[in-house]
Amino acid sequence: MKYLYSTLCLLVMAVQASAATVQPTAGQVYVDRGQGYVPVSGPTTVNPGDVVMVTAGGSAQVIYNDACAQAVSVGSVVVVAAVPPCAANAPGGVDYTLIVGGVLVAGGIGAAIALSGDDDKPISP
Repeated sequence: MKYLYSTLCLLVMAVQASAATVQPTAGQVYVDRGQGYVPVSGPTTVNPGDVVMVTAGGSAQVIYNDACAQAVSVGSVVVVAAVPPCAANAPGGVDYTLIVGGVLVAGGIGAAIALSGDDDKPISP
């Protein structure tokens, strides 16, 4: 049971961390996931920290889960954000940084509790 709970906690953290889709619109588009740039030709799932760039004549969009779109144009390099840039900059919008951070901390605490085991035996007889 404790393994099921810890798996669910990790799944929640992974879902919160999932970020966006790169949608190429023209030319060549590349994504770097920390091991060098790789060309992409169609919609590609990316995670926070991944880097997107396009070559001359190219363009793309990074589309976040809340439909926030960030343009990638020639000469720019876009780092996929953990918090959609539209949500963080919108007047009256919600800054999800604290919410996502709180969920991650709560998930980590829950996983630690679930994995702590049943060592409630007294030291003395």
